[in-house]
Amino acid sequence: MTGSATTTDALLLEGITKRFGPVTALDDVSLAIRQGEIHALVGENGAGKSTLMAVASGALVPEEGTVRFFGEALTGHPGETREKGLAIVRQEPSLMPDLTVAENIHVGLPARLRPGVGELSAFVRERLAFWREDHGIDPGARIESLLPEKRFIVEIVKAIASEPRLLILDEPTEHLSGRDVTRLFEVVRELAAKGCAVVYISHRIREVREIAERISVLRSGRQVGTRDAHHLDEDDIIALIVGRRVERPFPPKAGPGETGERIFELHGVSGPGFRDIVMRVDRGEIVGLAGIDGHGQRELMRALAGQKPVEGRINVAGRLVKIASPRDARRAGIRFVPGDRHREGLLPGLSVRENFSVRSIEKDTKGGVISMGAEKRRAREALGRLDVKMAGIEAPITSLSGGNAQKVILTSVMAGDPEVLLLDEPTQGVDVGARAEIYSVMRQAAREGMSQIVVSSDRGELVGLCDRVYVFSRGQIVAELSGDRVNDDAIAQAMMTATNTRAAAAEWGGRLARLGSSDWAPFLMLAAAILILGAVAGSVNPYFLTERSLTNLMAMTATLAMVAYGQHLLMLTGGIDLSVGPLMGLCAVTGSFFLSGDPWLVPSLGWASILVVAAMVGAVNFVLAGPLKLHPMVATLATYMAVQAVSLLLRPVPAGMTDFDILDILGHRFGPVPASFAVAVVAGILLDLALMRSGAGIRWRAFGSNGEAARVAGIRPMAMQAAAYIGCSVLTALAAIMMIEQVAIGDPRAGMGYTLTSIAAVVIGGTALRGGRGLFVGSLLGALFISLINSAATFLQLDPAWQNYLLGGLIILAVAFYSYSRSKAVSA
Repeated sequence: MTGSATTTDALLLEGITKRFGPVTALDDVSLAIRQGEIHALVGENGAGKSTLMAVASGALVPEEGTVRFFGEALTGHPGETREKGLAIVRQEPSLMPDLTVAENIHVGLPARLRPGVGELSAFVRERLAFWREDHGIDPGARIESLLPEKRFIVEIVKAIASEPRLLILDEPTEHLSGRDVTRLFEVVRELAAKGCAVVYISHRIREVREIAERISVLRSGRQVGTRDAHHLDEDDIIALIVGRRVERPFPPKAGPGETGERIFELHGVSGPGFRDIVMRVDRGEIVGLAGIDGHGQRELMRALAGQKPVEGRINVAGRLVKIASPRDARRAGIRFVPGDRHREGLLPGLSVRENFSVRSIEKDTKGGVISMGAEKRRAREALGRLDVKMAGIEAPITSLSGGNAQKVILTSVMAGDPEVLLLDEPTQGVDVGARAEIYSVMRQAAREGMSQIVVSSDRGELVGLCDRVYVFSRGQIVAELSGDRVNDDAIAQAMMTATNTRAAAAEWGGRLARLGSSDWAPFLMLAAAILILGAVAGSVNPYFLTERSLTNLMAMTATLAMVAYGQHLLMLTGGIDLSVGPLMGLCAVTGSFFLSGDPWLVPSLGWASILVVAAMVGAVNFVLAGPLKLHPMVATLATYMAVQAVSLLLRPVPAGMTDFDILDILGHRFGPVPASFAVAVVAGILLDLALMRSGAGIRWRAFGSNGEAARVAGIRPMAMQAAAYIGCSVLTALAAIMMIEQVAIGDPRAGMGYTLTSIAAVVIGGTALRGGRGLFVGSLLGALFISLINSAATFLQLDPAWQNYLLGGLIILAVAFYSYSRSKAVSA
C-alpha cells in the first residue's frame, strides 16, 4: 500500500480528507515519501496536489487523516513543520512584497538558522551565490521590484537555506530559464544524495521523468496510484493523469492561404528593453516571440498592452494607433493575458463569474443595466468549453487551483473579441490535458480571425503552436522563422548570442520614481516642505519664529506624533483605529479622578489606570477585528462611539483640574524644547530601530505586507493583531498624558480631533495604507507638518477652513505620489 509506513519514510500521509464547503478537495488520500528519494506528484488542475502538500506543511488542517514527519505526528501549524525541517516552494511564491530579499529569507528560516540582522545581508549573498554567481539579485531589493523568475529563485533559495529534511517543490520551473532549471535539478539531486526527501509537483512531464524516481498520481482528489518513474514513458504518465490517451496536444497549424490580410504592423517601435522593432501579424495567425528572458520580447508585449511607454508606428487593422495606457490598447482592439496571474490577472475579491465577465461586461449590458441571466449564461458556456473545475460560477476565484484560474483569465480576455490577442505564458501552471484544450481554443479563435502573439519560455510550445516566430536578442529581433524553420534547433541557435539587457530597461523607471519609492523619500520631502513653510510663515509674521511660538508648536507636535505612532504601529499590520480620539478623552477623564492631589501618591494609581483603560480598549478592538472578523473600520467605529459614551457618563462636562505640580512635571522643558517633544523624537527613532533592525520588526512588517505568507512562515496572526491593537491604544494613552498638560482638566471631548489628524500624519509620512512599510520618523514629520500648517494658518490670519483645505490636499497629493512612485518602481 502507498501509505504503509517504513523505517525510512520522511513523510507519511494516511487517510487525508479535506473539504472546502461542499467541495471535497481530497478524499481518503494516503502517501508515503521515502527519505532520500525524489518523488513526483502529478495530476490535472484541481486534482488536489497543492492541497495535499499544504496539509503536509501545516498550512491546512484536514477533516480526517494523520500526518507523520519522520514518524512523529504533526499538529498542523506551519511554524512547527518548518522548525522540524519541512520546506516548501509554493506555486505562487510565499513572499512579502514590501520586504527585501534578505528580509524575506530571514522570515522564512527556522529560528535556529536565522542570522543576526547585522549579518543578514552577507548570509543571503552567500546563499544566492550558491545558487548561481551571476544571479543578478540584490539582497536589499524589495520583492515587489523583482520579475517573476527572480521571485521564484528567492523562494527556492529560501527553502534550500532552511536545510530541509523534506523539500516540497510545487511547480518550481514555471518561471525559470533553462539554465536555472538545470541548476535546480543539480541542487535537488545533491539534497537527495544527502538524505533529504523531495516531493516534485509539475505539469511538465518531461521534467518529471528526468528528475523523479517514483510518481504518484491524483485525479479529482483521489489517489490513482504510485509507479516507478523509469517504467513509464510520457504517454503513460499523461494517460494516468487524465484517464485517457492524449494523441496530439497541438492542433494543425494554418495552411498556405488560410491566414487573412495584414492586421497588425510595427515599424521602428522602441521602448524600455527593446528598440527598432519591425514585425507583422496577419489575420488568424499565431506568432511567437522567443528569446532568453530579459531580451525584450516580454517588454514589447507589455508595451503593446499599454503597460510600458512605447514609441514608433503601430497599425491595427489599417489604423495608425497610439498606445499610452491599457485603455488605449483596448480601444485599438488589443487585449492582454498576463503571465503573472496572481498580481495582474485575478480580482481576488470577486467570484469566478465576475472575474470572467469584468473584461467584457458590455456584452451583458442594456441601457446601462447588467443582465445577470445573460452574464451567467455566457460565463457557463465559455468556462465549460475549457472544463474549468469549480464549485460553481459564484465560487470565489481564490478557491480555484492555479491552472483553473489561468483558464478563467484566458476565457475572460478572449470574450472581449480582440483584433489582436497578446498571451504571456498562456499555459503556465496548466496540466497536460488542459493545455491541449487551450491550444485547441486558441487555434479555433485564429480560424475565426483572431490574431495572436505569444510569449513562452517553453520552446516546444512555440514550435507546436505558432505559424511564425520572431527571435529576440539584446532588445532587437535577430531572426524571423516560418514554415519548417519553426523548430527547436533553429530557435535555440538564434538565441545563442543573447545577452541580458534588463539593466538598461530599468533606467526607464526614472530617478524621481525610484526616489519616491524609498522609505526615506517621505521623510526628505516633508523635511523640505517644513523648512519652506516655516520660512514663508516667518517672513510674513516674525512672531512665528519666536521661542514661545516654537515651544508651543513642538508641544502640539509631540502629542500628535505619539498618537500617530500608535496608529502607525497598527497600520503597518493592515489595520486602522478610529477610536484613538475618544480614547484620549477617556484617558484624560480617567486621570482627572486621580491627578488633582498629591503628585506622588494617588497620581501613580492614575497613571496605571490610564494605561489599563487603554489596554482594555485595545483588547476590545482586537476581539472585534480579530476573532470576530469585523472590518477594522467598522470595529473601531463601534468602539469610538462606546468609548465616547463612557467618557460622557463619567464627566458630562469638563471637570477635575489637574494639580499644578503635576502639570509642571508634564510641561518640563530642556531650554525651549518641551520634554514631551524630546520623548516623541527619541521614541520615533527607537521604534524605527526596532522595526528595521530587529527580527521582531521584520516579522511585524512581514505580517502587514502579506498576512497569509506570514502565516505559512510561522507568524501567528492573532498574536500579531492583539499586539498591534493593544500597542496602538497604549501609545494613545501616552499621547493623552501629554495632552493633559495642555488641557489640564478631564474633558471627554479633548481628543476628538486626533482621530483624523493621526491618520493624516501617518499617511503623509509615507506609511502604506495596505500595511508593510513606513517609518515612524516619517509619521513624526507628518505630525510636525500638520501642526505647522495649523500654527502658520493662525499667524498668517488665514480662514480656519484653509487648514482643512491644505490638509486634505496634502493627503491626496502624498498618497497619489507615493502610490505612483512605488508602482513605477515595481514595473521598472
